[in-house]
Amino acid sequence: MSAFDYLKERWITYSFLVFAFLFFLVVYDLDSSFRISESNARYIMAGWALIFICFVAIDYGMLNSRMKRMKNYCETNISVEGADDFFYPTDRDYAHIALKIFLENETFKAGMETKSAEEMEFITRWLHDVKVPISATKMILENHERELPGEFYENIYREIFSIEESIQRVFYEMKTNRFFDDYKITTVSTMKLIGQALKGYSNFFSYNKISISIEGEDAFVLTDEKWSAYILSQIISNGVKYSPYEGSLTISTSVHDNETTISIKNKGKGLLAKDIGQVFLKGYTSSENRAGMKATGYGLYLSKKLSDLLGHRLTAESTYNEYATFSLTFIEGKSLYNVTKM
Repeated sequence: MSAFDYLKERWITYSFLVFAFLFFLVVYDLDSSFRISESNARYIMAGWALIFICFVAIDYGMLNSRMKRMKNYCETNISVEGADDFFYPTDRDYAHIALKIFLENETFKAGMETKSAEEMEFITRWLHDVKVPISATKMILENHERELPGEFYENIYREIFSIEESIQRVFYEMKTNRFFDDYKITTVSTMKLIGQALKGYSNFFSYNKISISIEGEDAFVLTDEKWSAYILSQIISNGVKYSPYEGSLTISTSVHDNETTISIKNKGKGLLAKDIGQVFLKGYTSSENRAGMKATGYGLYLSKKLSDLLGHRLTAESTYNEYATFSLTFIEGKSLYNVTKM
């Protein structure tokens, strides 16, 4: 407690004391028959001043101690027994009020956690359930591919795949809230990660006549295979969306010192300079209305969030009207250290 706060707390007491001193001085000055020598009066005033200073020091110390004990009780030791241990009745009343608020808050939190768990269970079950009709629809569509006009088939397939991607994004966003209960750091081949990330995109390469090339050596990195493959799949999805017809996508792996980087480069319009610093923000989409599948601005945000949790580095670079490159860098020793430490 600061001295200013203490004076605000005790202003009535000190106002009364000052008024009492002033009253004594006025009576002494006006009443000529008041028989007390000037020296004695000074001694009395000096004694009162000393007593007053001692009172202020003791009162400040006691009040400050009471405040510290109350703060400690509220922050670390809220209990029925602790509330009854306070000496001053006012402090006991405040402690019981704090205890009541704490218990009500704990009850509210428990109720919210239960409700949240139930909602999460329902959404998770729904996500799994909805995958079945989506897969069935894709199978039916593929079985009748020759009977349907090419453009119609492609458009329907794109929309189904877009729904599937959105569901997967919701699923992974939910899982990030429990990330540290659902990760497994192992040594994984970069080629294996790339292969898993490419699953599901072969039709889009075919529809848009996009050529794909994989360059660089195979390397081994410490990471969570599932999460990293998902990050790469989102970058590939972004590259497919923003690649022009008959464009190209290059996936390369490079190793420098203790860093291994998987880069995904797509040729096309690329990114405006003002978009580079914001491309990983939640809900952010390009300043331009570029062609391709609809963008939500969520895939890259989620990829960045996951790479940070894993201790990896996700960056973007681009030259407008030429290319855009997204790079996921695995730093030897850092990923495992950061995840287990957190």
